[in-house]
Amino acid sequence: MADNPSWRASVVKYGVCFYNYDGNIKSGLPLQIGTCVHILEEFGQNVGKEFEATWYRGYAIQNKEKKGIFPASYIKQKPCKVENIGRFETIIPIEDPITKEVTFVLREWAVIWKKLYVKSHSLFKNIEKVMRELIGYRKELVHNGITEDQLNDVKDQIIMRIDWGNGKLGMDLVPRIDGEQLETDNHSIVDLYRIHCKSVENSQGTWPRRQTIRSRNSKENKSSSIHQLLVKVESFVCNVGDESEVYLSLFCPQHNEFISEKFLLRYNKNGWPVPQSRSDNYFGLFLDLSDDDLQKDIYLVAQIYRLGKVLLDNTSKKTPAYKYRRPWGASVFYLKEFLKTREGHIDQKNFQFRVQSCTDNESSISQLHETLIKKYQSQAQSVPKASSAEKANSGIAVTLQLFDGDLTTVKGENPILFTKDIAIVQKLGFSDVVNPGEVRNDLYITICSAEFERGSKKAAKNVEVDVTVYDEGGHIIPSCIDGGCGEEALTVYRSAVFYHNNSPKWNDIIRLAIPIEKFTGAHIRFEFFHCSTRDKNEKKLQGFSYLRVTDKHSRMLSDGGHELCIYKCDDVRKIKGYNRLPTYQEDFLEYRDAGINLAFQRNSKEVCSVSTKLCSTKFTQNTGLVSILQWMINQDKISEHLRNVIFLPSQEIVKYLQDILDALFSMFGAKNGERVPFALDVFHALVHIFHILEDHIFDKFQFVLQSYLTDNFSHPLIYRDLMYCLQEKVELAAKLSDARTDVPVEIVFLVLKPIFQFTVNSCELFKRSYGSDSVDPKIFRNIFQTFSTVLQSKDDKLKKAQVTLLNELHKIYIPLLTVISKQELTVLVVDLVNHIARDSNIEIVEAKTLLMKETINSDLFDDDESRAILLPLCLAHIKKCLIQKAALSSTAKTLGDLLDKLFTFKQKLKGHNDIGQVVLAIFDVLIESLLNMEVSHRANFGGLLISCLIEMLRIMEDSHYESLLSAYPRGRPLKDFLIRIFLVFRDLIKQDVFPPDWTTMRMTTNHSILTAIQYLAQSLSDCFLTKEQFDKSIWSNYLDLSVAFITQSSLQLEKFTEAKQQNIKEKYQDMRVVIGFQIQTLWNSLGEHKKHFIPSMIGPFLEVTLVPEKELRKTTIPIFFDMMQCEHKLNGNFNQVESEIIERLDELITSNLGDTEYRELFKTILLEKVQTEPSLQEDGKRFVFSVTDLLDRLLDYREVIDGEEHRDKRMHCTFNILNFYKDNINREEMYIRYITKLYELHLAANNYVEAGLTLQLYAQQILGWKNEEFTAKESRYPSQKEWDKKESLYVEIIDCFDKGKAWEYGIPLCKELAQFYETKIFDYKKLSSILKKQATFFDQILEGAVVRQDPCYYRVAYYGKSFPPFVRNKAFVYRGDECLKLATIMQQLTTEFPNATILSSNSPPDDSIKQGEAQYIQICNVKPIADQRSEFRGLNIPYEVTNFYNVNEVDTFQFDRPFHKGEMDKNNEFKTLCLERTMLKTSYKLPGILRWYEVIDVSVVHVSPLETAIESIKQVTQDLRFLVDRCKTHPDYHLANLTMRLQGIVSAAVSGGIPKYQEAFFTNEFSDQHPEEANNLEALRGELLGQVELLQEALDLHGVLASAEIQPLHKSLVEMFANMKRSITDAGSPRPSRLIHSQLFRGSPRPSTPSTTSLHSSSSNRSSVISGDTAMSQDDENIYNEPTDVSDSTIFASMPEKRRTHSIYICNASHATPPPVPNRPQSAIFPGSAITQLMTKLQPRTTSDPALDIKPTLHPPNPHGLSQSVSSGNLDLGRPSQENPELKRFTSTPDTSKDIAPPLPRRKNSDSSLTVRPPPPPPRLSDGRTLQHSLSVGVETERPPIPSKTKRRSASMNTGQIQGNTLTTLKEVNSSENGSGDHPPLPLPPRIPSSHSTAARPEIPPFPSKKTQDSDKTQLTPPPIPKRISLVTTSRLSLRSTSESSDQGTNL
Repeated sequence: MADNPSWRASVVKYGVCFYNYDGNIKSGLPLQIGTCVHILEEFGQNVGKEFEATWYRGYAIQNKEKKGIFPASYIKQKPCKVENIGRFETIIPIEDPITKEVTFVLREWAVIWKKLYVKSHSLFKNIEKVMRELIGYRKELVHNGITEDQLNDVKDQIIMRIDWGNGKLGMDLVPRIDGEQLETDNHSIVDLYRIHCKSVENSQGTWPRRQTIRSRNSKENKSSSIHQLLVKVESFVCNVGDESEVYLSLFCPQHNEFISEKFLLRYNKNGWPVPQSRSDNYFGLFLDLSDDDLQKDIYLVAQIYRLGKVLLDNTSKKTPAYKYRRPWGASVFYLKEFLKTREGHIDQKNFQFRVQSCTDNESSISQLHETLIKKYQSQAQSVPKASSAEKANSGIAVTLQLFDGDLTTVKGENPILFTKDIAIVQKLGFSDVVNPGEVRNDLYITICSAEFERGSKKAAKNVEVDVTVYDEGGHIIPSCIDGGCGEEALTVYRSAVFYHNNSPKWNDIIRLAIPIEKFTGAHIRFEFFHCSTRDKNEKKLQGFSYLRVTDKHSRMLSDGGHELCIYKCDDVRKIKGYNRLPTYQEDFLEYRDAGINLAFQRNSKEVCSVSTKLCSTKFTQNTGLVSILQWMINQDKISEHLRNVIFLPSQEIVKYLQDILDALFSMFGAKNGERVPFALDVFHALVHIFHILEDHIFDKFQFVLQSYLTDNFSHPLIYRDLMYCLQEKVELAAKLSDARTDVPVEIVFLVLKPIFQFTVNSCELFKRSYGSDSVDPKIFRNIFQTFSTVLQSKDDKLKKAQVTLLNELHKIYIPLLTVISKQELTVLVVDLVNHIARDSNIEIVEAKTLLMKETINSDLFDDDESRAILLPLCLAHIKKCLIQKAALSSTAKTLGDLLDKLFTFKQKLKGHNDIGQVVLAIFDVLIESLLNMEVSHRANFGGLLISCLIEMLRIMEDSHYESLLSAYPRGRPLKDFLIRIFLVFRDLIKQDVFPPDWTTMRMTTNHSILTAIQYLAQSLSDCFLTKEQFDKSIWSNYLDLSVAFITQSSLQLEKFTEAKQQNIKEKYQDMRVVIGFQIQTLWNSLGEHKKHFIPSMIGPFLEVTLVPEKELRKTTIPIFFDMMQCEHKLNGNFNQVESEIIERLDELITSNLGDTEYRELFKTILLEKVQTEPSLQEDGKRFVFSVTDLLDRLLDYREVIDGEEHRDKRMHCTFNILNFYKDNINREEMYIRYITKLYELHLAANNYVEAGLTLQLYAQQILGWKNEEFTAKESRYPSQKEWDKKESLYVEIIDCFDKGKAWEYGIPLCKELAQFYETKIFDYKKLSSILKKQATFFDQILEGAVVRQDPCYYRVAYYGKSFPPFVRNKAFVYRGDECLKLATIMQQLTTEFPNATILSSNSPPDDSIKQGEAQYIQICNVKPIADQRSEFRGLNIPYEVTNFYNVNEVDTFQFDRPFHKGEMDKNNEFKTLCLERTMLKTSYKLPGILRWYEVIDVSVVHVSPLETAIESIKQVTQDLRFLVDRCKTHPDYHLANLTMRLQGIVSAAVSGGIPKYQEAFFTNEFSDQHPEEANNLEALRGELLGQVELLQEALDLHGVLASAEIQPLHKSLVEMFANMKRSITDAGSPRPSRLIHSQLFRGSPRPSTPSTTSLHSSSSNRSSVISGDTAMSQDDENIYNEPTDVSDSTIFASMPEKRRTHSIYICNASHATPPPVPNRPQSAIFPGSAITQLMTKLQPRTTSDPALDIKPTLHPPNPHGLSQSVSSGNLDLGRPSQENPELKRFTSTPDTSKDIAPPLPRRKNSDSSLTVRPPPPPPRLSDGRTLQHSLSVGVETERPPIPSKTKRRSASMNTGQIQGNTLTTLKEVNSSENGSGDHPPLPLPPRIPSSHSTAARPEIPPFPSKKTQDSDKTQLTPPPIPKRISLVTTSRLSLRSTSESSDQGTNL
């Protein structure tokens, strides 16, 4: 029965989440797969006897602070160990550490691995592969189905890959022992260092090494030089035609011999293995390949034989009676191809090599592989191709795999492999490493060739050789012949058959395994048969040969070639009694010469050649070895035989090692205890044998030797003979009288260990045999005394022996300790070492040091009494070596071992006094050595010596520090000692002696140094703080060390992962904070001595406070207040502190140190401090705010110091810092530094004017014309004379002004340089050059070849708290170059601030936007307002001169917003049209050292309707005056522009401008209502009259200059102007009545309207007057509007002559053909002939407009009505004039028959136009004046209703087709072809209200929906707005179009 669910303490404590849990319930704990959790409580109920939990409560191991509940079903329980069960319990997971580590590593790597894709794709792939392998190995780890050996191997593979990957990814190196991470507390620093060095090896290389890290026993290590090659034959595809045999073997072409036996494979006729069960099981293991073999050019050779009839018969299906081996082909494979892939971390690989057939020349089979190898080598490593007959499906496919280690090791590591039927292919002969216990008795026979006589036969024989083996009794030895590995042994071996060949060459190698008991007396018989080609015929015996294995004296057959006699015989049964026949050819000649009759006849020319090679461990062919083994037979020559031992082959000796040793030791006892005369010879033989066993190839025989020593050695009296011989040998060597130079004494010293082992073992046998308790130790003392005589000698001949003795002496400690005590042996060793000559050379010192090292690591040093004797000796020697810098590498190792031992002793709570002894003897010497260590020494063994020092610090305790410091008297000795320590510590910290990934080593080192600093600081405070004892140098060194310790990179925990930070803090705490508190404590204790560290320590302390650790900052920032207070008391100010802090902060902050938290802490802490000090309150507060301000600016600068997208921000921040140094502190070098930075930024951005002005600050404010040295700290300007520096800067500045076309700025500098050249240095050459430059500038201003257009100005405001502080909620005016467009600056701003939104309204934003987190930007163009220049007053200054100052050197700007005051009159909107004019004041004039300045003042004024009209008329008059003046001087260039301007003004006046003005202002009603406007009325009247006078002057000039083609147009203009003049009264006051009744003119010019150009048009900063034409089309919420282009006067003034010529569109044939002129209501009347002539003259010849993707056609007049934005709501119906039939009137009649707008032309950026709001339509102009208004807002009548955007868009596009005249239409096409959107939209002519029709215009349909656009490709996106062009503006815009098209790419 279940209980109620409840919470209880959890039984399950640890688990891992295996399913993601989002924790979306109350108190839920989100978990991810793989998260480990500590379970505190469980919720559930008892079900039966068990508690069933459904919920757990606990926390994730990664975040112990957050606790919550989670489902129990999501958790997999894992075993763990619980400590302190209860509230404060901790868990320790019980799991395999390797499994845990690989899990953690995979997670950590995954994050870094993803970032590698861009950085290093190759490493990305490698890491991916390793990660996949780790995942696979982890599966094997957690699986319980593998053996212990396999588990260890998997761990090795994991560790190998983890260490490699960590090294490649720059992660921490993990120190390991036997694959497991070590615990640092259980190992000394020296041991840690060595483990790190070993671990580094595996992390190097391009791929993880195959060698494992796990410690291997010596047996495995020794076999690493032996390899086994596994060959698996995958397939054999050769069309042999019969059964076949394939022999695989290894061939070495360098020695021209096979090095292995043959691996035999059998295949049937169809190519299937025989038997078929081996189809996937053909394995051959080639044994014992050495490293030297793999370095050779080894080839895998395949020889193929056909089994069948002599001649191949494919027609017969019968099985042949006899199957002969017939040569078929061969193939070779170069093994190094496989070894190369193995180096690339591939264990096995498949290969296929082709077979070369030899059926055409079968006798070549024996050398065919050699031929193929030569071809391979000669064809540049390309395998020779098979002939055409074998190309189809001819080849052998194999898989190769190489194993390291001997056969036993390979079997142990790959047990499954050897369960298969694998063929063992042995090496021919013994391998390089002979294995002990190996028993072989093989005789290799090579059947080389034979020679036969043809005899009476016409054809040659088909010879086959049958080989059999017989024993001494003549019986056949069965199954002893091996023709190929992998098959059963044969009794009869049959060779290949060569067709019709009497000189066959077989070169078949067979192995004879003759039983040992039958070996003596055995012989081999070779029978030669002729094989018939007929299948039924048996083969016939032709003869035989035989070869004895041993001779009659039982001596073995010698290796080498043998020529055998062939005896004739035709029947096998007759071959008997041949044992007495001569075997060899030379023996037969002796028999023949002796006349001995033989039982068998032979032809002397017939001979058989064979070669033999014996490979046996039981039989030897060496007579010298036999004489030693049988020494008792012939004792007379025993000395001679012993001397010959050194000439015996080494392999022969080790094969019979035990037998030889028995024989030699038996010789010692030949006289029953008496010394034999040949004892020394026996000793030499033993030494030689022992020396052979020292060779690495016989390492395994050391086991045999030890086995013999313990199990077989039984000579109790030998020890005396060995010691006597050893003593005698050494004495002879010491006297230089040793006659046996073949066995020198150094070889004896090399084998001291086995000599003493046998000696000691003999002593033990002696004690057991004779009952003696001990052996007389005098024997060993005598030996050591003899050794001492050798070491005392100074003869150079004994140096090698001395070094060898010292190197080998330690090896006899272990055997000697069984017969003498440790103390006795220690005394002997110490006495021996003391006899070494004091002035020994470096080799002796090195050997002595190594002896000390081995002695320290021996059992002698573990004994307390022995250590007390040895330690002073070792310390004295180490100290001497460190002082003399001799054998430093060995000394470091020795000292390291000594300290490692002391660490072990300390762990065992002993050796305390030894530590003190070592510290007193070595510490200071070691410090001195590290302080003066050479660079090369530091690289080689510096790390080990540093580890020794750190270990010494680690094991030192309080008493050790006290004794060490007390050893130095107070004062200079102690000071020098402490300074040395501080300097060494500082070098260790700053030089990063350990690699960055050795985190464990670095942290342990830092912790030891920290402990030492804490001890030493106390001594510093006690001994060097009082006034008499104070010493600045030692305190400076301490403070420098403390600063270096805190600021070192390895302690900046913020750079590490959170897990790594937590681990470090738990183990070592934050060591920076500890030192920080110590600094504060000692600083406070300095008192009046603080003054000595001001200002030198300000910079270092700043570095400390900038470390991002809050507690550390709180601790150290108050030090600056102490410095301020200290200096203020001394000097009455703290200028030094202030200056140094500011200068160092600049360097440190820009070096990526510090943050906003630091700024706040700095401000808060110091403000609090200065407030408590009355004398510092005012200045201190100023200082704190000043530094805080600098920190703000520097932090802003640092954020944008990199990246092209931050270029403008970087300029702004540099400017801010520059202002700080200029306004707040007088630091010239800092000022120059940032001037230089700002100058370089401007140069990089091509801001030449700003760059020049920036550099001018340096040249004019810092430098003068003095003849003094001026040294700047900036490297860009080297030290030179002040005037020379200023001159070079001036030249650079002038060049910048020239490039920026600001020649006016360069002229004063040219003048100043000219005066300097003329009056100071009298350098007339430079004077001439600068005057020419100055003249060039004047020319360029007036008539230069460079076109200079006016710059553009924009107001940009940034709203939102997330903007950087230097732009947040501020407005700026930007100065753009002449080609800068609004779209360009918008794109730049959105790139710089990608999260910002461009506001579509120019209205001031509310506080929610300013204080919100979102970013908003307002942009609009503004007009510069220039100050009146006093020097120009009353003078007629050229326009080119004055215009520059109209748009430059300005700090006042304006932009207008139109609105209606009161109710708007729909018939005449000018009555109420006003302007809201906003005036902006910037902080500096533009241009300046920035391209933008902050707006510091904003004012708003309102312009009345009458004033608006006056401004409009004035602007038109000014523009016309400019053209008239230009035509007087350059008529050719400006006449066409004047023509267009006159037509635009006169026709506009006729079209209704003046009537509207008269109707609005020249009425009694207006005069009565506005008496205050009387003066303005007179001004307007005067402007109108002045314009009329100017028009008269212009027409007169035009009539003079106009050509015959233009005269008809001129006449019509004159007529229109005459009619206009008649409407004006004699007093100059316009008469409305006359104007109303006029049939030709409907009024004076209307004022212009503001431009609403597209985003792609260029901007201008001219007039900002607005007319009512655009009142209804403007959108107050849309700011994407720019004013129309600059006035034509500006353009023509700056246009060069050449470009002006090509800019006049009427002469440019590159423009598109103009469309027909649309009808204009009540427009001017032209004679038909004039129109025809004008069209003929002006029509261009281009065919299409690529920008709009339309072809120019003649469009009919627009049938649709006008936009509601036109002031007159209706148009007159157009009718032909009745007054003059010769004239034609062009009218526009609204067509209401269609309500659908025509198709819109496609926009260029059609893709983006679906989402970007199209710009509003352009304005319509009545008088052709240039518009300068910069505000894109709508006209308001006390907040009038705004038309819908759809209607406005449609209206703006349709009105573009209503043009004023032919020239206007032509220019429209011209402008569109030049860019379609790259130029300002042009104004439309005015419309005259119709008095005949009041019908409303048809509605313009909205833009098609997205669905419609998708269906109609022609209406996919909103098109660009067509150009509207009036006559006067056409010329100006043509020029602008040409100029901009030629200057593309220069936009900002």
